[in-house]
Amino acid sequence: MLLRAHRHLTETQRKRSLLQRMTVVHGILLVCFLLIVARLVELQVVSADEYSQNARHGFDRLISARRGDILSRNSKTNETSVLATNTTLDLAYVDPLLVDDPVVVAETLADTILTPEFHALCSAGSDECPRELANFYAPAFDPLTTVRPFSSGALLDLVPPALPPPPLPLPDLPEARRLFAREIERRISTSVVTDVALIEGGTRVQLTAVDALHIPGVRVDTNRRRVSANPEEIDQSRMERIAEQLSPIIDLDAERIVPLLRRRDLRYVPIMRHLPPHLSLALKEIKLQSSKRTQERRAQALTPQAADDITDPLRCVALIAENWRYYPDGTIASQVVGFLNLKQEAQYGVERTFDPQLRGQKGVISMVSDRQGRHIVTAEQTIVDPQDGDAIVLTIDPFIQQNVEQILQDGLARYQADSAQAIVMDPQTGRILAMVNAPLFSRDSYSDVYRKEAIRLPPEKERDIAVEIYDPDTNVRVLNAYLRDLTSVEARALLPEKKLEELEALEALYTVPEMARYFLYLGQSTRIELFPTTIPNVWLKYRNTIGVGAYLNRTIQAIYEPGSVLKPITMAIALDQGEVTPDTIYDDDAPVVKDEKNVIKNALRVYYGNVTMSDCLAFSINTCMTSVSDRLGKRLFHRMLERFGFGRITGIELEDEQPGSLKSWRTWSDTELATIAFGQGISSTPLQMITAFAALANGGKLMKPIIIDHVIHADGTVEPREPTVVEQVITPQASRTITAMLVMAVENGYAKTAKVYGYRIAGKTGTSQIAGPGGKYEEGTGSTIASFMGYAPMDNPRFIVLVKFDRPKNKEISHGAASAAPVFKQIAAFLFKYYGIPPDDL
Repeated sequence: MLLRAHRHLTETQRKRSLLQRMTVVHGILLVCFLLIVARLVELQVVSADEYSQNARHGFDRLISARRGDILSRNSKTNETSVLATNTTLDLAYVDPLLVDDPVVVAETLADTILTPEFHALCSAGSDECPRELANFYAPAFDPLTTVRPFSSGALLDLVPPALPPPPLPLPDLPEARRLFAREIERRISTSVVTDVALIEGGTRVQLTAVDALHIPGVRVDTNRRRVSANPEEIDQSRMERIAEQLSPIIDLDAERIVPLLRRRDLRYVPIMRHLPPHLSLALKEIKLQSSKRTQERRAQALTPQAADDITDPLRCVALIAENWRYYPDGTIASQVVGFLNLKQEAQYGVERTFDPQLRGQKGVISMVSDRQGRHIVTAEQTIVDPQDGDAIVLTIDPFIQQNVEQILQDGLARYQADSAQAIVMDPQTGRILAMVNAPLFSRDSYSDVYRKEAIRLPPEKERDIAVEIYDPDTNVRVLNAYLRDLTSVEARALLPEKKLEELEALEALYTVPEMARYFLYLGQSTRIELFPTTIPNVWLKYRNTIGVGAYLNRTIQAIYEPGSVLKPITMAIALDQGEVTPDTIYDDDAPVVKDEKNVIKNALRVYYGNVTMSDCLAFSINTCMTSVSDRLGKRLFHRMLERFGFGRITGIELEDEQPGSLKSWRTWSDTELATIAFGQGISSTPLQMITAFAALANGGKLMKPIIIDHVIHADGTVEPREPTVVEQVITPQASRTITAMLVMAVENGYAKTAKVYGYRIAGKTGTSQIAGPGGKYEEGTGSTIASFMGYAPMDNPRFIVLVKFDRPKNKEISHGAASAAPVFKQIAAFLFKYYGIPPDDL
């Protein structure tokens, strides 16, 4: 009985216990369910936006806009020609991760790309040789290959023309292709990044500091002043620490250094940019045939596995279409148009001035992707279309520009000048028909201005080379000395103590060649820049003499004292003010003495006796002009020169225009009043000068010069530039009178060399001195500027032309009548024919 009671009690307790446990479990499940519901509410309602953003990733994809064209306008027909446009050229590259046989890939590319045409161009050292091939033809581009082992004491001694050039060690076509193939093979044989530049052109302190760290995988090349890293050799666990060590030395944030040190695959090895279209087609055809052969081999495979193992040997070769600026005729108006560099950055001229309008506005696609990078179509996706750039149409007449460029370039060589400028303007409207700077350069190969040639200097001349030392960090000149002052301990000891300390401090960071610029003076002031070589007594100089100075538009950026070309302006002011007439007499019997130090003489030291004002211009008599400015007085003369536009920019739509210099009349001495009358003591740009002179031709109106004819906006609307009269500076009667006087100057005076038979031309020569440091005028060969200004026809001028030569070296032809005037004659003869202007009734 007791046993049965015990069993019954135990069974009851067991059931009760089970119920209790089930109750607890149900309670726990209920709590969990409530927690889940609460979490779902939080996720779906409270934090929905936050988690939606975390699950999706937004990014923007930019859409390039088309850069606007730059065009020129024919002044006869109004037709336009393209000066700058866009083109698409392919870049050939290799993905090393997909390379199966580097030899096959390299040889296929080399044989296809290095054509016989490229071989001929590169062997001749042509500017059209692709950069990627030039290294295999290095002797053809090395200016030192022209140096010959002969002795001569002549200055600037180049290779004698009578000596045949020695054969250059150049490869033939098969060898060049072999060299190209081996270079490609070397570059594509690694599938990981093994070289990352950290410093280019580093200082000695930087190179030493990095070298002292002894970081495995970081290399210092002192010869190339370069620091690089090989990520494969970098301890990846120490990247952050290494970046922190390098950061203060290379002046780069550690966060930006770390990605450079990280190991990664190499997926892109460029082989050649700017592939000509026929080469792109050839590569595409070769890839197509290779793909077909691969498919045939796969079809013949015995098993699917075997078929999968067969790959296309050229699958690693790809072409990318790149947009490039294209200049159909690269030399026409180069300094006016400017160019885009390899980074597609606008440099100089219209390209830079109008860069915001030309480049337009990029479009954007705002997209959303999930964590796996897959695109998600949502209402948040937006597309903003790109807005193409505006087209800029210049007033430049391409036919006039091209002909004037050729005439001026020939004159530059004939008169041995450093540089030259010419402007052709319509005096009635101020439209620029040609704006020429010589030496010329091609926008498509703009780096050619760096091309150099070798010269040989005798030791006695070499010692007189001037050296300017610049701080590479600030570009401030620290020292100006002779080469001999820096090449011996004794000479250095004679340098000023402060200068020597500055020099030695810089030498701790840089070598002298890294800081120095070398110049050889050919006269008292004329100099050329030289570059040292490893061959004794042999130096290099720029082939075009002025190097990157060829980029400058000197018609608006170079200020100079206009000299006698200003005399007609002075005379026109006096005529307008009623101070003189063409027949007013001046007794020219001696120099004009202003004070003990300032005696004004005529250019040829000739005095003409009683002369009229017309004679004063015809024979360019300085002394006579002083009497004209004396009649005007300082205040009136200054005010009128200001009205003619001197001392301020013209407002032409080009960057970096210079205003010239016109001092306040209150600071003028009596000597300055006299010299400004004939163009000394005042400075202007060529554009200012022709703009002022045009007022003499057009009835007395100062016109604002126009270089932009109209702008075509992306929506097709046209924004024209209309002629603008700044002010009426002299009366129409004064304009007619000065024109008649200038015609006499060409018919009977020193400007006869500008005369075109059958036409009456109004013109004036100019030979101006160049002011050196301290205001003292330079002397000797190459110390003058020769110019000529003229317009025609006499009754209704269609054109006005300024020609200017900087530092002509031939002493016999260094004045304006002998150099600039004959060049003007060539230009005027062309313009008469171009416009079909009939001869005058003489």
